[in-house]
Parts: sequence; C-alpha cells; structure tokens
Amino acid sequence: MDAIVEPVQAKRSKWIVLVCVGIATFLSSLNSSLTSTILPTIERSLNTTTDQSEWLVLIYLLIMTVALIPIGRLSDHMGRRKLFLLGFVIFTGAAILCGFSDTFFSLLLGRALLALGGSILLSVGPAIITTTFSSEERGKALGFQALMTYIGLSLGPLIGGSIASLFGWQFTFFISVPFGAAGLILTLLVIKDGKDVNARAVDVHGMACFAVAMIAMTLLMNASSISSSHVMRPLLFAVMIAAFALFFHVEREAPFPMIPLRLFRIRNFGFGAAGAVFNYLCFYLVLFLIPYYFDVVLHSSAMRTGFIFSITPVIMTICSPIVGAMSDRFGSRVFSMTGMGFCVFSLILFGMMAKTSSAAAFALLILGLVCIGFGTGVFAAPNNSAIMGAAPKKDQGVASGVVATFRNIGMILGTTIGGSLFGYIQSRLSGGGFTEQETFLASFSVIMWIGAFFGAVGFLCAFHMEKKS
Repeated sequence: MDAIVEPVQAKRSKWIVLVCVGIATFLSSLNSSLTSTILPTIERSLNTTTDQSEWLVLIYLLIMTVALIPIGRLSDHMGRRKLFLLGFVIFTGAAILCGFSDTFFSLLLGRALLALGGSILLSVGPAIITTTFSSEERGKALGFQALMTYIGLSLGPLIGGSIASLFGWQFTFFISVPFGAAGLILTLLVIKDGKDVNARAVDVHGMACFAVAMIAMTLLMNASSISSSHVMRPLLFAVMIAAFALFFHVEREAPFPMIPLRLFRIRNFGFGAAGAVFNYLCFYLVLFLIPYYFDVVLHSSAMRTGFIFSITPVIMTICSPIVGAMSDRFGSRVFSMTGMGFCVFSLILFGMMAKTSSAAAFALLILGLVCIGFGTGVFAAPNNSAIMGAAPKKDQGVASGVVATFRNIGMILGTTIGGSLFGYIQSRLSGGGFTEQETFLASFSVIMWIGAFFGAVGFLCAFHMEKKS
C-alpha cells in the first residue's frame, strides 16, 4: 500500500512545485505591466516628471538585466531552494515597501528590491522545473510557466488601473503580498534543495564588466534625468566603451564565459537575439508611452486605461501558444517576420493618431493595441524556439540566460526612447506656440515613427534567419 501511495504523493508534489514556480513567474510579469499602466497616476501623486517616473521602470529592467545570468550561475553553487526562498522574501518585502511609499526615492528603492527578488525567482524557477520534471513532461511544465507570464501581463493593466482608481496607486503593490506569502510557504513545504555538483565556475570578471557597461549605458541614455552637468555624458560614454571593450576581451579568454560570444556566429542565434531586442524595444515603447496618451489626450481614468490597455496582453496570451505549436511544423522565420511586421504596422498607426480627428484616432489606437499584441504574440515563441534550437545542447542553460538578457536590453531601450527621448523632443517643441496637448501629440508621433524604424530593423533580422529551424 505504501509503495502505491508514495509515487502518487510524489506526483502531486511536483505539480505543487510547478504552481510555486508559476506564482513566482506571475508576480514578476504582473508587476511589470501593472506599474507601467499607473505611471501617470504616480507622477501626479508624487509630483515627479516623466523623466523621473521612467526610472521606476528602468531600475526594474536594469537590475533584472544585470542579475539574471549571475544569479542563475550562483544557484548551481548555493542551492536553488535557499535562493528561491530568499527571492520570495525580498519580493514580498519590497512590495510592502512600495505600498507604503510616499516619496519618489522610497518607491524607487522598493522597485529596485522588487527587481532583485524577481531576478532570483525568474533565474531559479526554470532550473527547479528542469530538475523536478522528466523530459517527457518538461515541455508541458515550461508551457504552464509561459502561460503564467502572459496571465500576469494580461491582468496587470486591469488590476492596476482598477485598484489605483478605487483605492489609490499604493494598494496596487499590496496585491503581490498574499501571492508572495503563498509562494514562500509552498517553497518551504515542497521544494527540495539542489546543487549542480558539476557546476561551472562563475565568470566574476565578465559579470562585473557587463554590469558596469549596462549601468553606464542606461545612465548615459538617461543622463538628463540625473544630472545637468556637461561632464556627465562624456564620462559615462568613456566608462561604457571601456567596460564593453574589457567585457569582450574577458569573455574571449574565459574558460567558462558569462556569454559565449561564439554562439552569435550561429545564424539563427545571432539574428534571433538581435530580433528579440528590437521586438521588445517596440513593445516596451508602447507599454511605457501609451498610458500617457490615455492620460494627457483622452483624459481617461486609470481604470479605463487599464481595461482598454489589457487588450494587448490578452491577444498575446491567445496567440503565443498557438503560433508556438505551428512554428514546429512551418519553421520560425515566417512567424518571426510576420510578428515584426505587425509591430511595425502598429507603431505606424500610433504615429498617425496625432494627425487625425478624435474618433479616428481612437479607432487607430484600438487597432494599434490589437496589432502590437498580435505581433509580439506571434513573434516571441517561434523566435525563442529558433534561438534555443540553434544553440548546442551543452549551452542550453547559458543560451536561455542570454535570451532573457537580450529581451531585457530591448525593454530598457524601449523605455528610454519612450521616456528620455520623448521628454527631450517635448522640451524642444514646448514654447513654440503649441498647447500642451499639441506638443505632446507632436512628440508622441515622432517617437512612434522612430520606433517603427527600429521595428523595421527587427524585421530584417527575422528575414535573415534560416527558413526552417
């Protein structure tokens, strides 16, 4: 009897592990889309500028980008259970800090800690799934994790907008607390500790150079929001160039590099990773800037903004698993090109909104939200499949980290273009006889056309991938 009960219990246990990892994934994606939706509300409440508000998104993405691969490697040495517990503790505590924040800097600190906790959860989660499930069930388990990502993205705008309108923006962060507590309890109960006895040495020098280079690059692109000194930009530029040069040198010499540069010689890997940067640049440009269009031009409440804006992630949720399965049969290239094509088309539609009547502009807005959701949903899964399929088996783990890192670089670039570059253009146009709304619309249109250009570059990257992958 005991011999029968034990396997059943083990089977139940692994699905509880999957739920625990799913909660971690859901929390990270929820907080990403939720915060972007309520940025205009936070800006008014804390009396900040758009350039400052941009850092509430950038700090999250920057820490994620710098920390994902190092934490993944660290978990192989320290043990995944300990780090996963730490991730839930940091994330939950950071959500409480954000909820009680009444100044910009305390909220910025909370967002930074959210990113650190989220980096741990996202880095360790796939490794826990891989060691818990057999190869026959691993695809199903990873598919569930991807579904939780899209559910979080879908619910973020709706939940964030609704709660901010009813109770205030601070309460939107408290949503994460019960989920974080549940994840912490499940981790204590069902996840076993695991280390990789054959784990490769950590590339400390490469990671340090990459971190300095990414921080310098992000600060350089947003220098106007942190200092008015004329010395700041040349200094940051010099640090960025030196750090990247040293990083490439270290990676060529390292026996176990953080990012194996040889992978980029593989056609689908190199062009696929570059395409991911431009795809997420387009998506995060829209994710950051469209809520301001709702606020400044349409004068929408946060609830209405969240409701309408949820169109995009819902379409992504529907499209991604269907197209992912179809790409196994027809190849990734055609879907990657189609996805990027729709992203470019959506940005063109957004760029046209400033030149049309209010009724036509609203129709273009809805169609654009549909197209960006469809384009990103069609692009993501086939492109990921092509990248991972091109990487050698021994490099699958690091390839996954590289893909996540390049996605985050695209997110940082999209947020920067939507924040700092938009603010710069708006400041140049202000005082020229335009009303505040006219200045906003003109700047908004220019940024969307710039985004469409970068989307076209992403389309060319997809075009140069192999037809079958």
